[in-house]
Amino acid sequence: MRQYYDGDMNLYDYGVDEGASILPEKTKQMGALESQIRIYIEDYVHTYLYQYGKSGGGKEKTAALVGRHLEINGEESVIISGAIQSKDIPQKSGAEGFSEETWEYIGSQMETYFKGMSLVGWAHLQPGFGSFLMAKDELFHEEFFKENWQVLFVIDSLDKMDTFYIYNEEGRGLRQSRGYFVYYDKNKEMQEYMLDNSTVYPKEDLSAMAMEESFPEEEMENGFERKKRRPRPEERMDAAKEIRRVLQKRAKEAEEVQKGKYTMLAGISGALCVVCLCMGFALMSNMTRLRSLEGEILMVQSSYQKLEESIEGVKVQAAFAAEPKVEEAPKAEPKKEKEAVETWYTVEAGDSLGYISRKYYGDNSGVNKIIQANELENADMIFAGQSLLIP
Repeated sequence: MRQYYDGDMNLYDYGVDEGASILPEKTKQMGALESQIRIYIEDYVHTYLYQYGKSGGGKEKTAALVGRHLEINGEESVIISGAIQSKDIPQKSGAEGFSEETWEYIGSQMETYFKGMSLVGWAHLQPGFGSFLMAKDELFHEEFFKENWQVLFVIDSLDKMDTFYIYNEEGRGLRQSRGYFVYYDKNKEMQEYMLDNSTVYPKEDLSAMAMEESFPEEEMENGFERKKRRPRPEERMDAAKEIRRVLQKRAKEAEEVQKGKYTMLAGISGALCVVCLCMGFALMSNMTRLRSLEGEILMVQSSYQKLEESIEGVKVQAAFAAEPKVEEAPKAEPKKEKEAVETWYTVEAGDSLGYISRKYYGDNSGVNKIIQANELENADMIFAGQSLLIP
């Protein structure tokens, strides 16, 4: 025999086959397997909460979660089969709460759409703020949802993030659930609620939108006017599926537009990166050329300094070199005069008039004589290979 407790803590016995059929069969696991409590949320409920979170300009909203709490062979499970919008939410110190009107509204909706189900938790929809647990949410949960199997579902419908929070093993705080299951079922209760509480369109517009594609027009008996055939209950179930398809289509279109924006932004960013890389390579190349030019300039400067030092050394050696012995010329006989002989000097690299004067006159006294004899305009303007008359 299998036993389980429902939401009102009533104990029921089932046979093996019957107990196995209590839990959903068609499921999809989200995240890891949670050992403390198994959470199942119906696909319609999951989709509706995301649509509800996106509606109303992305403001924060709350919703009540209804379903069943089961305990089978010591294993606890929560099956979420419906979600109810919270109305008349008061704000206290920036935190959402449930007023008396909110509780009354939730109770009336449970009586209308979800008879026999229990309040198994609540959802906080906070687009753009992630799925993190806030202190105000934990305080609110501990005040109004005291059962250890009641859960909190935090959803960021903008960034498509969601997380279930459950009481920890000590029951003195909330912790993140490791994962949950999405199950697929007909869920007539939630479909009826979705028809009457659309998050995007009024009930009339949403129903008409689905009916236009699902049900053809029929002529009245008079043959002149047309009216839409009133759908049968099973056709209304198909209409709910069509509503969901339309909502998913619009959500997908909005997602494609957003992806296009991201793609364009990524392309622009990539182009800017390429431009920056090209500029960096060009700058590095120019820096390399500048360094090479700087090295060449330093080499030329060093060669010039060595040449200048070599020239100065030659000059010093010439200045302190032993003067050549000058033999005394024999006294000229008064009666005989020697003919004057012209002396020419060929300028070598590094010579100056001072050097030439010291060479022939022993000091710089002959500079002016050389200038006058050769009619030089500038004493510094002599060049190698030039012949100068030494008077």
